[in-house]
Amino acid sequence: MSTLKQLLKKTALPVYLQLRGARYSGNTVACPCCHGTFSRFLVIGFDRRPAQCPRCRSNERDRTLAIYLEKFPDLIKPGTKMLHVAPEEIFYKRFRKDPNIIYTAGDKFLNIYKGSYPPDTIYLDITDMPQIPDNTYDFLLCSHVLSCIPDDGKAMREMLRVLKPGGHAIIQVPINESLPITYEDFSITDPAEKIRLFGDPNYVRYYGQDYEQKLQANGFKTRFIPVPSFVSDADIKRFGLVKTDTVQLCYK
Repeated sequence: MSTLKQLLKKTALPVYLQLRGARYSGNTVACPCCHGTFSRFLVIGFDRRPAQCPRCRSNERDRTLAIYLEKFPDLIKPGTKMLHVAPEEIFYKRFRKDPNIIYTAGDKFLNIYKGSYPPDTIYLDITDMPQIPDNTYDFLLCSHVLSCIPDDGKAMREMLRVLKPGGHAIIQVPINESLPITYEDFSITDPAEKIRLFGDPNYVRYYGQDYEQKLQANGFKTRFIPVPSFVSDADIKRFGLVKTDTVQLCYK
């Protein structure tokens, strides 16, 4: 990213998003990430779904996570040492400024997309993290990353390794509940075909009903928490959540 683009991202983009939020002001939907209320969410994704907050650009999974963390604050207690993989800007800003959290953000594509990540993000390949000792982190957040990684089992085992005994992780992936078994095919390279089969041109698989068992097979204990168990039907609609989603909580 050029210096000019970085400058525009820091200066012009926030102004644009504030103006866009004002343009779509209303009371039909609400965002728990920026606490704004709007006339509607905006269309995003290859499936053109109405899911993006006009002001902070959160999507369904961001808002689900924000609500879950608000309802269960003990998951990230004062003094928590946290690793955030492929940091979403919304949550980076939240965690980075919290003086009670020892926070690390990391991503494998840091050197390719310079300027796209926060300045203190470290290079991190979650299939191989020799720079991180065993049993380092109390909490790990990794959302919609495993779908991109050919050896996802190796990534799961590495994340388990760096997590402290008793530590927790939220390792979210999109799940196709119509698939009993995860479908993957590394020979598919055409972006359009990847979108058709996996939902995204960067994905190599679409997880099925066996995702929880995959995590368990690689050493995690799991507890998948259905969204309706902690969000009312009315709020699911108001916050633009997916009723069939789960918070994919893991622990060591």
